[in-house]
Amino acid sequence: MIKLRRSIILICVFFSLVNYCYSKIELKIIMKIDNEIITSLDLEKEINYLVALNPKLSQIDRNELLLIAKKSTIKEFIKKKEIQKYKELDLTNPQINDVLNNLIKNLNLSTEKQLKDYIRNFNLSIEDLKRKIEIENEWKNLIYSRYIKSVKIDKDELIKKIEKISKEKFLKEYNLSEIVFAKKNNENLDELFKAIQESIQINGFENTANIYSISNSSKVGGKIGWVREDSLSDQIILRLKDLKNGEYSSLIQINNNFFVFKINEIRKIQVEIDKKKEINKMTIIETSKQLDKFSNIFYNKIKLNSKISEF
Repeated sequence: MIKLRRSIILICVFFSLVNYCYSKIELKIIMKIDNEIITSLDLEKEINYLVALNPKLSQIDRNELLLIAKKSTIKEFIKKKEIQKYKELDLTNPQINDVLNNLIKNLNLSTEKQLKDYIRNFNLSIEDLKRKIEIENEWKNLIYSRYIKSVKIDKDELIKKIEKISKEKFLKEYNLSEIVFAKKNNENLDELFKAIQESIQINGFENTANIYSISNSSKVGGKIGWVREDSLSDQIILRLKDLKNGEYSSLIQINNNFFVFKINEIRKIQVEIDKKKEINKMTIIETSKQLDKFSNIFYNKIKLNSKISEF
């Protein structure tokens, strides 16, 4: 209850400052992405969007917040430009409502009207949210069309997993948050992980996800929600099994990316296994994991070919 009160106070303070800050912003060019100009006003709007999704961001250093907003703005612009080579954004896309409903739940709201009222305090409209959601939706569709044939699913391995869990009456389910990052060639992994740990200590896990994570979950503080243990690899389960609520894992390398998972909550659930449904479910999860990997590779490739100038 005390934590909730603190969060409400922080949000209210931020609300009171938003309009005042907008009136005091000096309009200037911050950076240029290819031929697109990004202004100080654009960055302020991005900051408001990110803080609306993760209110704890309002607690971190202003300069750090600007860096997060720049990274987010660059990523969104590059994705949008690539999408628009093939189609225009469609804000009537029914997929948008599914994401909006998940967002309403993540923010502990009940209706779209409550969401509209909430984001209005950040000088954002529902159309702003829909535009951002549609960019992510169409990016996922683009990645799917490009890479689905490259996805490899080991059905025999999935069947072995299902045979194993079918003997269990109860399974652990983890409510998880994540930080996903890649190491550049000139970076020292130990030093990078130490910097992430220090940031978690100072800024908290959620804000550190915004700062360092390359996953789409970074915008909501790394939250990925409830995940059944049979959906996780043995490597991840091994790192999680001795952790308690609020603790985070040691570094986990999966392909070229590095992961840190935080346990928000653990519960046991009763399971009745329908083998056919479980195979389909696990196939979807594994496909999504592999497509996320291709998404990061493709984005980094496009980014290298983009001209980004800061002023």
